[in-house]
Amino acid sequence: MIIKKVDISQIDFVYKKYNHSLYDSIMRIGFSFPIHVIEENERYRCIDGHKRLSVLSDILHVFPDYKRGGEVCILIKNSGDERSNDCWRGRNTH
Repeated sequence: MIIKKVDISQIDFVYKKYNHSLYDSIMRIGFSFPIHVIEENERYRCIDGHKRLSVLSDILHVFPDYKRGGEVCILIKNSGDERSNDCWRGRNTH
């Protein structure tokens, strides 16, 4: 697994409706967990976190100088590291 920080513009995601409490939480504390992505053709495709990215997209549209900016932590699921493979979960017992 690789975790790194990238700009939201590098992530392809589907805009989803979200509730106002999620918006308020992200405005207040940002993201607590990385967005799960798959790397494809030098870009990232979101596989978990569409609503959070939708909120951030709206925040940046209204507040271009948002204090946390447009960078988010991502977890790359197909990084080539064998632990990013789902079958590793059965072997990881700690």
